Amino acid sequence: MFQKTKPLFNKPRLLFGALLLTIFSQTSLATDTRPSTIRAQVNASQGGTFTDDPDNPSVTVTIPPGALSANARLVVRQMWRGGRAGPNQTAASPVYLVKLRKIRQRKAWKKWNQNRGRLHLKQPMQIDIKADTAPLHPQIGEIAVRNRKQWTRMMSNFYKPSSNTVSTLTTRTIGKYRVAHRTLQSRPVDSPAVVRGRELYFNEDWGSHEYWSGTFQLHELLNADILTPSLAASLGVQIDVNKVPAPIVDALLGDDFAFKQAALNDHNITIALLKAGAVLGLTAQFNDESNPDRVTDVGLTCALCHVKVDPIAFQIEAPPAEPVPLPIGQPVIGPPNNVIQLGQILANTPLVAQGAENANIDQYLSWPAGSFDPRFMPNNPIDDGVNNPSQIPQHWNYIDLAEQDYDITWIGILHTTSDNESLASGPECGIDLPLGTNGAWGTDGAIIQNFEFGNTLPQWVFDNLAVAEINEPGIGTIPGIKQEVTRDKLLDLKAFMESIVSPPPGDFDEAKAMMGWKLFNGKANCVACHQSAEGTRGKSARGNKENNEGIYFTNIVANKPQGLLGLGIKVPQLRGISHTAPFFHDGSAATLADVVARYTSTDIPEVPSTLTVNDQAAIVEYLKNL
Repeated sequence: MFQKTKPLFNKPRLLFGALLLTIFSQTSLATDTRPSTIRAQVNASQGGTFTDDPDNPSVTVTIPPGALSANARLVVRQMWRGGRAGPNQTAASPVYLVKLRKIRQRKAWKKWNQNRGRLHLKQPMQIDIKADTAPLHPQIGEIAVRNRKQWTRMMSNFYKPSSNTVSTLTTRTIGKYRVAHRTLQSRPVDSPAVVRGRELYFNEDWGSHEYWSGTFQLHELLNADILTPSLAASLGVQIDVNKVPAPIVDALLGDDFAFKQAALNDHNITIALLKAGAVLGLTAQFNDESNPDRVTDVGLTCALCHVKVDPIAFQIEAPPAEPVPLPIGQPVIGPPNNVIQLGQILANTPLVAQGAENANIDQYLSWPAGSFDPRFMPNNPIDDGVNNPSQIPQHWNYIDLAEQDYDITWIGILHTTSDNESLASGPECGIDLPLGTNGAWGTDGAIIQNFEFGNTLPQWVFDNLAVAEINEPGIGTIPGIKQEVTRDKLLDLKAFMESIVSPPPGDFDEAKAMMGWKLFNGKANCVACHQSAEGTRGKSARGNKENNEGIYFTNIVANKPQGLLGLGIKVPQLRGISHTAPFFHDGSAATLADVVARYTSTDIPEVPSTLTVNDQAAIVEYLKNL
């Protein structure tokens, strides 16, 4: 059995005790008869790594040099009982009690030392616990700590697939820990509300055809011979392979390469795809009896901007030419359509190309792929007079985010919680303003009333919305007019959005990612803003401007946001971030490396500008791991 070490500073054995403590600080002793037990003495100035089994560790504790306020005794013991795991957690390891206690001195030394304070960690120690099972998506490998008879997730976790081990950081000197895989919360995809919401998300245009055909005359662009499948693909339009007519699929899979190339440049194929409903986000109508192939109206759905497909590579030219990926495939829900060229599309509509909006054509053409300025549209009451295209956001993890004080939209207008309907108010706003459907959002006549503001809009916005509602009452506010947008539909949309979780991580360098995790939570200070489980701020102003400081920012990108975006940009979630390029609200960072490099700017004092190239690369690998 482990023999108790004599007090280090007992005068007759001072030299021997110091030597023994130095040795114990470099490794652990696992001599207890109970499983996975560590008993060791830790020299505060040297720290050390301590494990139950160097060859096959189940639990390891690493204490940085100088982290402890005093020399200490470390005890790690496996507990026989752990209690039930917390909500959305799956217990995946034994429970370990990790305890650090100050080494108390005897006689005169004890008296001299007795008022020097309690033991504490000046910087976090690392605890690694081997999991019994690997997390399966949508599970996240995490460590939980026992708090007041409940298991709660540690704020900082890193899962290592190579060893099936989870690491966490803590400054607690005593605690009970276990691996508890956390499941990202979502509504069942087959629940009635989710099924209805998915249908609305993909296929309901909310009456927007009146705006896009009546104002922009988008249907005339669709009728133009120039709009071939090849051009549409270059504009980022996505095609649902499940709805592509069989003859077109057969042709793409066949060996007639001349026919394939001709088909990709044939406007008739565009019309066939529109008729089949295969073009995601467009609802074309063909009501001209004299010309059944002429588009008479077109509306937009949520899917245009918020759904991409997994592209299929087709052999367009004879080998040895390589197959060419085309935006035809299975729809992927959640990631934004970051290749859609909305500005280019609108610039070619009659209204902008040669109509009343022609004076603004350069601004439309300036919009990067995957971006849109909902404040810029004609007849828009919230026009802020600035060309401010912002990136289309991802849609996922909304149930978890609602528990983390999350605000939606880039400037965080709406604050979501588990018991409000702000996530339904968001689509109501989007349907009313960006989609051009005449609604009543932002007024007393709004359909969703149970919502909260996060970042507060200026009063002129509400004044303009009120005037617009007087001049042109929203759909459904006039008796006898069919209501395209209803509370039930918005709540179904909310349910569908709550069914979406972020995709699993792609490839990443594990060793670099772990280094990046430590930097993220340490030297780089990223955790100062990205504090919650999904990497958000974890705070909201909740409509009180006095609380805006430190929650919404204007210094993150090189070109300071103007107009309404000047209210400040929220801290976005980081889970699944590698699937959302380009980055920042303005898309100014093409890669994650660009993001991290930007954060080293002196414009952002929260992050040190001294991060090395290797530091930055490590943080990138960590972000890819999320």
